[in-house]
Formats: sequence, C-alpha cells, structure tokens
Amino acid sequence: MSRRRTVVVAPGALTEVETIDPSQYVGDDARFGPGALTVLNLCDVSRYLSEGYYVSLLADARGHEVVPSIDTLEALVNVPEALRVLEEAGVPTLRDPARLAALGDAKRAELSSVFGRCDRRELARLAAKIYRRLPVPVCELSFVHVDGGWRLYDLRARGLLDLDEVTRAQLSERIRSGRLETRSAAAGPVRTSLAVLYDPTEPFKPSYDEALARLEKVGERMGVSVRRIGPDDLERVAEHDALFIRCLTGPHLASFRFAQRAEALGIPVIDDTRSILRCGNKVYLAELLERAGIPTPQSVRVVRATTYDEVTSAVGSPFVLKVPDGSFSTAVFKIPSPEVWEERVTDLLKSSPILIAQEYLPSPFDWRIGVLDGKPLFAAMYFMVPGHWQIRRSASSGTAARDGRVRAVPLEQVPAAVKRIACAAARLIGDGMYGLDMKETPSGPVVIEVNDNPDLNRDYEDSAEGERIYEDILGWFVKRVEQESVTAPSEPPAPDDPTRPRIGGSRPITRDYHAYQVVGVEVEYAIVDEELRVVHAAEEALSALAGRATSEAELGAVAFSNEFFDHLVELKTIRPLVSLAESETLLAEGVERLARVLEEHGARPMPTSMHPFFDPKTAVRWSRSGKRVYDTYARLFPTDTHGWANVQSMQVNLPLGREHEAVAMMNAAALLVPYLPAIAASSPMYDGALQPAVDNRLAFILEHQARLPESQGVTVPEYVQSLVAYRRDILRPIYKAVDALPDAGAIRHEWLNARGAVFKLSRRSMEVRVIDSQECPKMDVAVAAYVRGALHDLSVDLTRGRLTLPDHNLLVQDLAACVQHGSRARVHAPHVPGLDRDADGLAAVADVTERMLVRAERRLKRAERPYLELIDGIRTHGTLSERIRAKVEAATDPTATTREIYKELCGCLRHNRPWRGRQEPAG
Repeated sequence: MSRRRTVVVAPGALTEVETIDPSQYVGDDARFGPGALTVLNLCDVSRYLSEGYYVSLLADARGHEVVPSIDTLEALVNVPEALRVLEEAGVPTLRDPARLAALGDAKRAELSSVFGRCDRRELARLAAKIYRRLPVPVCELSFVHVDGGWRLYDLRARGLLDLDEVTRAQLSERIRSGRLETRSAAAGPVRTSLAVLYDPTEPFKPSYDEALARLEKVGERMGVSVRRIGPDDLERVAEHDALFIRCLTGPHLASFRFAQRAEALGIPVIDDTRSILRCGNKVYLAELLERAGIPTPQSVRVVRATTYDEVTSAVGSPFVLKVPDGSFSTAVFKIPSPEVWEERVTDLLKSSPILIAQEYLPSPFDWRIGVLDGKPLFAAMYFMVPGHWQIRRSASSGTAARDGRVRAVPLEQVPAAVKRIACAAARLIGDGMYGLDMKETPSGPVVIEVNDNPDLNRDYEDSAEGERIYEDILGWFVKRVEQESVTAPSEPPAPDDPTRPRIGGSRPITRDYHAYQVVGVEVEYAIVDEELRVVHAAEEALSALAGRATSEAELGAVAFSNEFFDHLVELKTIRPLVSLAESETLLAEGVERLARVLEEHGARPMPTSMHPFFDPKTAVRWSRSGKRVYDTYARLFPTDTHGWANVQSMQVNLPLGREHEAVAMMNAAALLVPYLPAIAASSPMYDGALQPAVDNRLAFILEHQARLPESQGVTVPEYVQSLVAYRRDILRPIYKAVDALPDAGAIRHEWLNARGAVFKLSRRSMEVRVIDSQECPKMDVAVAAYVRGALHDLSVDLTRGRLTLPDHNLLVQDLAACVQHGSRARVHAPHVPGLDRDADGLAAVADVTERMLVRAERRLKRAERPYLELIDGIRTHGTLSERIRAKVEAATDPTATTREIYKELCGCLRHNRPWRGRQEPAG
C-alpha cells in the first residue's frame, strides 16, 4: 500500500524535525509534484502573495493536503468573517468591536493553539473546535470572558519565526508524535465530530492510513469532522460526538478505556465494551452461537481432565485447538495426533483453564463478512497462505509472518445463506460493526468466529463496495448522534403485563431483502376529542403505551412514535412484512391500542390527511426529543401553517434489492407517483370549508419547502441512472443548499428530501410519500398493495427494455392535474399506450388507474388481490376526498355534516372498516 508522506516547510530549523525551506518546495516541481503528500506550512502566511501564501497555493494546485489551506488563509484575512464561520461551527464569538471596547477590564486570555491544543484547560475544547474548522499549525487566539463564558474575539496564524521557545518545543513534539489532525472540517456546518482512535505503531492495525484518509474524505462530503486521536488522548474523547476505535481491542488494552469513556459520556462508539468482551472470548461465542442455532463447526470445551480420545470422538481428527482470547490466527493450533496434543495442551491450559477444540474444515478460503447494524457492509475472501492451513502464518525460526491473499467480493455476489447467517450471528452481539469469519461446507455455511474491530483497508476489504462502506459507517454514527436527545425505545413489556401486551409477538430482524419482497407501512394520525378539537397528548399517549416517558413505544411488531407536532402520532410496523394482510392486522391492532390509551385522555385518533377545522397557528411543536432538528425547521420554514402543522400522510417503504433493481424502482416511481392522488386523496377541506383542490395536503406540500427548492425538486422524482448518480445529482445539491443557510446542519440529512419518492440509502429502501392517509388500515394497506404491485411490474418492464421513459415534464403536469381534480383528472400519461385520448392528447386518469391495476394484479399474490378490488371501487366512485366533498356540498348545514362525517371516519378507523359513504349517493 502507498503511504502518505509529510513534509514540514519552514523558514528555519525546528528541533528534531526535518524541515525544508519554502523556496525548495515552491521551486522543485519534480520532487514535490502531484502525489500523496501532507504539507505543514510553518511560514508567515499573514501577507497575501508572501512566500508562505505560495506554499499553500501550490500545495493546493498539486493536490497535496496542506495546513493551513488556501481556504483557511482566505478566511483568516478577514477576521470578522472568520469569526462568523466559527460561530456557525459552534464556537462562541464576540464580533461587535464596540461591545468589546465597552467591556473594559473584563477577564481576557491570550494563548497559542498548537494543532488545536493549548495549555489552558478551560479553553482546550474551544481551541480544538477552532482548529477543526480553521486548521492552522500555530494560531494565536484571543478570548474574553462575558455572559458567563469565554468568547473568541480575535485570531491570527503564527509562523515559526514568531514563536517563543516553549511554543517551538510544543510544535516539535506534536509533529514528531504524528498525531496531527491535518484535515479541515467540511466547508459547511459540521453535523458530527467523530474521533478515530488510531495507533500508527501497532503491528496489527485494523485500518491503515489510506483507509482512514478515505473515511476522512467521505466525512468531509457528509459534513462529519473525522479526527484521529492516539492512545494518550483519552481526555480528548469528550471533545467529540462519537468514537470509532481503529486499533487493537481487548479488555486489558488502552482501547477498552476509550470505549468505557465514550459510554460514560453517552456518545456512540464502535466497538462498545460489551462487543469487545463478547467477541474476545471464543468459549462465550461458542456457547452463544450454539444456543441461538447458528451453524458452527462441531466443537467441545477442553479442561484439564479432557482426553484426546474424548475430543476426537466429538469433533474428529485432525482438529483445531484454540485459546479463548487469541486473535490474528495466533494461539490456534491444528492437532493431528496424540503426540502433538500432549505437546500443546499442557502449556495452553497453563494460560487458560478452558480451551476450545473445533472440527477441522479445510477450505481454500474463509469468507469475511463485514456486518454493520445487523446488515451486510462488505465481503471478502481471505485465502489460505500457500502451503499452510490458515489465512495467516505466524513468524517462526527462519520464516517471516505471512498473510494470505485477500479478494473483495460485491455483496450481491455473496451466497444469500452466507449473508443471512452472518447477520443473524452478528445481531447476537449487538448493532455495531463486526467481522464474521465463515466457511462454506457441503451442509451449508458455518460461522467460525465473530470478531469485533474487523479489518477495513483501502484496496483490500473496500475494493468491491468502495465509498459506500464509509458512508454507511459514518451514517451509523450520524444517526445515533442526531438521536442523542431521544429517549431510548421502551423496553419490551413483561409477558404477563396485561396493560402493554405485545402486538403480533416479536420477530427476528431481517434486512437483507430482495426488491419488493416485503413492504413497510407508516401512517400518521391526529389526536382529537369527541368534538374533533385537537388534543396535544402525543407525549402522554406514547408514555402510556411504553410504560415510561419516551418518544417511541415498541410493542412487539408495531411501533408508535412522535411526529413534528404534539397532536400527532405515527403508527408503523417495526419491520417490513411479506404479507400485506398481516400488515393490516397489526396496524388495526395498533390503532385499537392507541385508541384505548387516548380514551383515558378524553381523546381518540382521527384519520385522513387534513383536519377540516384545525387552526395550524395553535399547533404545539414536539419538544421531548429532536429539538435541534425541529427548531431548525421552524426557523427556516413556516411550520405554523397548513402543509406543516395540519397534514398527515401514509408512506410505503420497499427494499431496494440490487442496484439495477433500485434504479428501475425509482424510475418506475416517477411513472406512478403523478397518479396516486387520483386514488389516495383524502383532504378536501381546511379552515372549515371545502377548498379548490381534491388533494389539498399535496397542494401545500408542493410548496412547503420552497425556500429550499433543491430539497423537493418538482415532487415527481427525477429519473436516475445509478445510486452514485442519485447521491451526486439529488442529495449533493440538497446538502450544498443546506450548507449555504445559517446554522442549518441539523437537517443536513437524506430525510430532508421531500420528493414524492425518495431513497432512504441508510436503510436500503425507497419510500413513496405522496399518499394521503385513508380512513382505516384496510384502505391504507389497499393503497400500499396497489403501489407495491404496480411499481414492481413497471420496474420489470423498464429493466427488460419494454418501457421507455417519457418526457418528465409531462409527468409533472399530470401530478398537478391529479392534485387538483383527483379521479376526474385528464392526464398525458405518455407511457401508457392504448388510452382513449382527446384532441389535446389527454386521457381520463381513471383509465390510467385501470391499466395500473392490471399491472399490480400480475405481481401480487392471490390472497392480496382483494385489496385491488377496493382500489377499483375508488376508480369507479372517486377518492375519499371526492366522496366527502359530495356529501358536504349536498348538505343543508355543511358544518354540521362535516363534523358528522369526520366523527364517522374516526369510528371507521377504530373498527377498521371502509367508510360507507364511499359508495352511497351524495344526497
């Protein structure tokens, strides 16, 4: 592997550090041309076009990593602007010169920060934060103590010639230590600061410099500040939001203390202490895997009284003998005979009272399956050392240690059984990152070991999946950091607790799904009293469901969680299910459970997607958790309006499968999303009156994030060609737009994407979002069945080249028509042949729905086709919104009739029955 070199450019000597003169670096293109080089610029950089300025400028041109960078120098030229940048990064500053002058003899502090470290304990965290945003080798910082805390009011980069002997010594020591944190934070607001524990002197590092550099590069793009810390930097864990351990782990090693510190601080860590302890002992693992029914080689515990014959009768001969806490293929021996047994077992039992004897399964390679959060992360083949039976041959007299060849394999090419068993075994340990060593045998895959702290290296384990691995790892940390204020999900209730029994029992977590194999359904409900007045009781309801104060209650297969406002509750199946009928049953039981809890507060859940009378300015934002996110939304968007405080929707989630299937799924969504309001609209009114559109919720949603147009495009999802292109063309512009807004980093996430169908890459799914909530779970699931089946059939035709993607603008026009006119819309539907079109080329959307029903029927199981009959009824009689409108328009007292209708709909929700008004005459 190539290694990144570091050169120190300075206008003078530095004790025990090799330096080069700036003229050498600037003038020697041959020696310092493009390549993997880090440049530490210790010149005077305060003047524009100075020699020091040119060092950083040319380093940038040559593709070298340089500290300070040109961007940093440009920021430091204008101190007020630099202070503003730091303020956005969370550094308290004082930018008003008049106020500073008026402070008079207020307490002040002047200090030198050397690579982000200083000798003033109370200012150490701020110095580190300043360096992470504007990295300068040595920076003079000026603070004033005001309003109960320290505020930065001035800063200046200092060159080597400006430094006193004490600061020079500190600078020399830091450079020689190699712990330099040379990369700046992302240009935009930093979402998360991740510390990476790394010891470059370790012989068995799980990741080398190149892999960490790639992690840092991906972090910059995602707004994650990735900073390396060393074994002597325990006190620096508290400066960060999360910890990623990339050095040898074990209960007696320094890394374990770092994991303990992270857990004590309440920040996410890989690896956590429990994983280190569990994976570090083969006796424990053997027992755990056996009890869970995970296939493993035959094994037996060996104690002092165990004989060779007892072992061979249990596992055969030859067999493998292991010390419980060995690693890197050390303390693992092949025992082919009684003589070797006698030679090995006595000494090994002196170091451990228990050994593991395991069936010997020769194979040309072992699978290494990386698993993160219970799903596959990467896969590689670890081949045996030629002439040896292991993937690593330890050094012996006259021979050096040697590793076998490593070949990364795309996850989609890994046998499904290998991935499934690997994930099941990893979940027994936790939700972190693990490396599963496995072999394929005639009777199926078996797990050899579960390792914490798996190797991840550039051009080895990562060569098949690439940057996605690092994105997933960083996403794991970001997700947990951004949920840090959320109370952990409630513990499962005791089996004999009659007040909180589980719904549908519990299910094993499975995430390695095929495209369309399963479906997840999420539905939002408003909380109202008997007279339909909104009740702000979401927190009380969730607490009652969970048995303690919380933001999410999990009861078996169903979960309840908060939404943006305190009068809303979301109900969902915790995991996607194969059977839509089962989804309906579980959701219906969840509604009943929620209704019983709300009864104690004089309230009940109300369906449909807009409350007919609610004044959104009276809405109360959820405050128990996610405050940073919700406050950011409220500052950037008018959240006290319809479209924010008065909307409820239903979402359908489908697994992506392989990449080409995911691409086809999103393109199929573009062909279906425009026409979904023609079956799903349920929002005919607000402010106590019928409104122009059939789907008024969507009419608001089309504009509700207009301040950030990149976040929703034209609602109809754009066509995509690959997942890489989706990240580049959809997500990256969103993040760039967020970065341009003041202090908006809290919402710099994929869920900000408000298009009608979006990829949730963090969970490998696509979510369809343009669906109004119906009056009961049966109708919601009917819509989900239609979406699942039609998308599947459209995807197949797209994949096989039987369907051409039409002019996207026509689809956008069709969405607008369906939002306005529902099932009576006239649409272009250019991708649907054989329609009866008028002179303008427009067709009835009901005919489009009929064609999509035929598609859906082809892809659904026979037991699920009755749901399509319900959709056909909508096609014939109109949407729920249109049926409500017809009743209200025919009424002599529209207000009283509206109240009666919505009370009926509340009853439909409670009893899971479609509203009889869907087919009744209007009068």
